[in-house]
Amino acid sequence: MEQINLSELCQRYRARVIHITPLEDCYLLETNRGPKELHIWPRADVMRWSFFWRESMARQGFRQLERFIRTRDAKPYVMMGQRGITLTDHQRHIEAVTPTVELARQCGEIVAMMHAAQRESRQFHAADYWERAQGKAASEVKRAEDFLGTLRFRGRPSARRYEAVSWLFPPLLERMRRCASLLQSARIDHADLFVTHGRISRDNWVMVRDKLFLHGFFKPKLSVAQRDVAGYLRELYLVHEDLAQIDAFLDGYEEIRPLSQSEYTLLVAFMGFPLEVWRELQAVFRLNGEPEEERLARLEQAVHQQQAVDQLIGHIAERAEGMRSESKA
Repeated sequence: MEQINLSELCQRYRARVIHITPLEDCYLLETNRGPKELHIWPRADVMRWSFFWRESMARQGFRQLERFIRTRDAKPYVMMGQRGITLTDHQRHIEAVTPTVELARQCGEIVAMMHAAQRESRQFHAADYWERAQGKAASEVKRAEDFLGTLRFRGRPSARRYEAVSWLFPPLLERMRRCASLLQSARIDHADLFVTHGRISRDNWVMVRDKLFLHGFFKPKLSVAQRDVAGYLRELYLVHEDLAQIDAFLDGYEEIRPLSQSEYTLLVAFMGFPLEVWRELQAVFRLNGEPEEERLARLEQAVHQQQAVDQLIGHIAERAEGMRSESKA
């Protein structure tokens, strides 16, 4: 972990430090005001943005999240050189979330509140992140096409592996091209494009004092909101395979922030891109000493996951179609 002068820093706060424990992503401080977490932000602009949406959510009435503790001179963070530093309360008594349909609905409402708060910020240009998402999809398609084109020149071992997995390449390339095309051609209202974390996950939810608590986001990788939602729904379904939880999340989300038809198209495009299959397919041909059986087993698992995602995509598409029919009626 990065070295900083903790003694100098802690003097900025109204707390006396008793003990310091370095953790993987922060410092745990035992103080006379209870346990605190000290986080170092590589990007000060992301830290300021994070402060903005956290306080905005608190003003909306949602306080079950980590807020930045203010210094003696009432500042929410400390700048040391180019680095930003924040202090938050450490939650000792957290419990794992037990997934239910009602809890999924609550998660949807909270994420929509968070997105509404992040949408208020104009610190980052959403168009830049949207273009990056489009460019990344297109570049992965090109990489896959080039990779397939070079396999015939890799000798007999690669030829044997290719024979074992060759049936995967046509549908893989077709899906990648289709998803990239959807992202390129989507007619999204620029008012619906705004910057969020890019990837919320189940790890961001815990229970604190029997209440749902939004946790983490100290080192986010920014992207657009639709990618955030798509990634979370994909993860949620792969873990539980419960479409009722998917609908509940979206119902809760749309109570706060309704999704347009174009946004549903983006959800499908982001969900459907077969990154896991593509990565494991490359790994099959990588010479790293790993037993071939293990690589093929992981590839098979990735294919099964993609098949499950296909069921989710079909459900999302039906939901979008149903909403469009209702709007026309």
